[in-house]
Amino acid sequence: PKLVSNLSRMVVIVWVFVVLILTSSYTASLTSMLTAQKLQPSVTDPQTLIRNKNMIGYRKGSFVVHLLKRLNVDLSRTKEFDDIEKVADALSRGDKEPGGIAAYFNEIPYNKIFLQKHCSKYTMAGPVYKNAGFGF
Repeated sequence: PKLVSNLSRMVVIVWVFVVLILTSSYTASLTSMLTAQKLQPSVTDPQTLIRNKNMIGYRKGSFVVHLLKRLNVDLSRTKEFDDIEKVADALSRGDKEPGGIAAYFNEIPYNKIFLQKHCSKYTMAGPVYKNAGFGF
């Protein structure tokens, strides 16, 4: 069909530009999602933490402390936390600074809550230990 009216030509030109902008925006977003680096943990197992004598954190009142004992973790190299924000602060310091930790052990549901709030900085690493129906 032939476009006779100037108004119809203007509408088609605007429509083409809108489609072009939407397509390029979608392509850029898709490319960004596919090429973004995912966080890789620097430590992937507790034995490395134990060997290096790193500070390890765990949630106050959690039965994780019993797992740490079974793994032969020196409990003087552990720190108990009762606040999720203090955990984030301690992890960001690292275990070389006072009050810092290299890793945080907790039950998976609590870790997922922590990661929802701090997903850009931290990730979960394995292995997962099961204990009476809970994985942590």
